Amino acid sequence: MLTLTLNRESRTPLQLQIFQFYLQAIQQGDLLRGDKLPSIREQAQVLNVAKITVVMAYDKLMAAGLIKSRHGIGYEVIFTTPVRIPPAHVPMSQGSPPVTPKAAGVSTDVYAEPGRECYCRMGVPDPNAFPWASWRKWNNAPSVLKEQLLTRYHSPNGLFSLREQLVRYLNLSRGINTRAENIIITNGIQEGLSLLSQIFIIHHAVSQQKKCHVVTESPCYSGAWHLFNYYGANITSIAVDNHGLQTDNLPEYETQLCYVTPAHQYPMGSVLSLERRQALLTWAQRVGAYIIEDDYDAVFTYGENHLPALKAMDYHNRVIYMGTFSKTLGPGARLGYLICPDELLPAVQNMKALNNNGSQWLLQQFLAELMQNQVFYTHISKLASSYAARLNQLRDGLSALFPTGKIAGATAGLHLSLRVERHPDTIARLQQRCLQAGIRFDTLADIENGSETAWGKENSDVVMFFGFGGLQIQQINRVLSVLEQALTQPC
Repeated sequence: MLTLTLNRESRTPLQLQIFQFYLQAIQQGDLLRGDKLPSIREQAQVLNVAKITVVMAYDKLMAAGLIKSRHGIGYEVIFTTPVRIPPAHVPMSQGSPPVTPKAAGVSTDVYAEPGRECYCRMGVPDPNAFPWASWRKWNNAPSVLKEQLLTRYHSPNGLFSLREQLVRYLNLSRGINTRAENIIITNGIQEGLSLLSQIFIIHHAVSQQKKCHVVTESPCYSGAWHLFNYYGANITSIAVDNHGLQTDNLPEYETQLCYVTPAHQYPMGSVLSLERRQALLTWAQRVGAYIIEDDYDAVFTYGENHLPALKAMDYHNRVIYMGTFSKTLGPGARLGYLICPDELLPAVQNMKALNNNGSQWLLQQFLAELMQNQVFYTHISKLASSYAARLNQLRDGLSALFPTGKIAGATAGLHLSLRVERHPDTIARLQQRCLQAGIRFDTLADIENGSETAWGKENSDVVMFFGFGGLQIQQINRVLSVLEQALTQPC
């Protein structure tokens, strides 16, 4: 027989004490499914409390799905206590430890935890970039469509409304002609890379009984490099220079994938020249490769004579194009997309469905309407203007502080690279002085992942990276001021 005693000196309300008592009794199995609780009148009399106190406690138990009220019967336990089976004893001599999988590498330059310092972090947009006013207006408006987006399953490929708008957007911004049917919405570029890695690297190893051959840039984006390595690809890295990937060094043997960031090489910032773009496409056709074009921040371009995307030059369906809205809406939106050649569509679509069956349907529709109403285009135009001002401020300041340094990345994107002919220890001390003053920036050594080896054989400069997307003008000025002070200190 359960005995409930109330502590009238406790700060816990009496109705909550009643609730907690029966909650514990049901969870521990002292009360089983079908058992009856005392009636409200009986419980109130025994505990010497008002009936409303018992009513409130029982209402909490019903809301928690533990009891129900049955007419003419009273309050009955409906919760089934989980069956707890004692563990079987296995002698240590007979047991085997479980396999511990090897942890994949991660992109520390992208996923580093934010600190209190002012961090010139690459790939980070303005924290105020998300169009909050438009979101609140759209989100607060009643809509049957929005209800359906949250309560029903939709195509893993992504909402057709967004893919249709992307066709127009990509044609206007990147000169790419495609169809909505060839676009797959992903959870950022990283998921797109993961899908392609699973399809190509794992499938090739199983079906062909040999490793998939992948060509990358050197240095290479860690999110791609670690994925390719983890899935067991045979990787050839080709050093980049001031004109991007050195296409003259591409291997002349069977290759399945080639990963490049031609519009704004990550992390060095160079742009793949028109001649090399043509050479890369010709090479891909010759060796049977698909090119993964990661166009992660090319929506923000500065100056004139912008080169077309590789996909816009692709007449033989060799390019898999990847884009993202992380730089225009914010990384938290987790919206990216793939443009797949027809022959790859079934494989990518099915793998997407197996992975997660879809991406952020509510945000997809919001973005589709934002693009349809032209608000998105106004939004990115304002962002581009703001970023251009920050870029100029940072570039001019760095040029003055490092007159012999070589700055790259000023034609697109959200970060600059600065190459200097100084000893690594000198730059390390500079970093430390800046960090003590609350300013942080990365060097190539800080974000190394193994891909930079080929580049390092041809270059001895120290490379510093300065992201400006997440910084306001006054913060950029502070960065430059701290750098200037740190440089004047004796070595």
